[in-house]
Amino acid sequence: MLKTVNDHEVSGFALMHGNGVRMWRAVSMELRIPYFLVCHAFKDGNAWLHETCLLWREADVVDFCKEVSSDANRKIVQLSMFLPDSEAGRWSLEELKEIWSEGDDNGPRSPIFVAYDGRHINHGERNASAIANAKEKIYSIPRSNRSSI
Repeated sequence: MLKTVNDHEVSGFALMHGNGVRMWRAVSMELRIPYFLVCHAFKDGNAWLHETCLLWREADVVDFCKEVSSDANRKIVQLSMFLPDSEAGRWSLEELKEIWSEGDDNGPRSPIFVAYDGRHINHGERNASAIANAKEKIYSIPRSNRSSI
């Protein structure tokens, strides 16, 4: 989860971005759960405007990917998983190549995250062969990014 403190809110910038938008100088992050950095862009006239979102719920990442893939004026530029190492008290960043949904007759379960080098990245206990049961590819690294990594 992300924790904010009212003293860290930046008041002037919110007015530039519209009603309901709040800007923060700092947030605190729990060192027990993974986070996702989603670098995305949206088309404004002839230009692509870039932005980065920080998400912590897997369901929100899946929903975000599905929303963007259904809109020709939006694209995901890069998707990374920010993983905690509670024992060492630090973080590692893994770029994601793919996200798959895993499902069975009882309904959908946690998504399967695949690193750029093909490793399965899990925060919990799950068999790495789970991709054999995957039902749908939710995200795949954009073709234009593959050669630059």
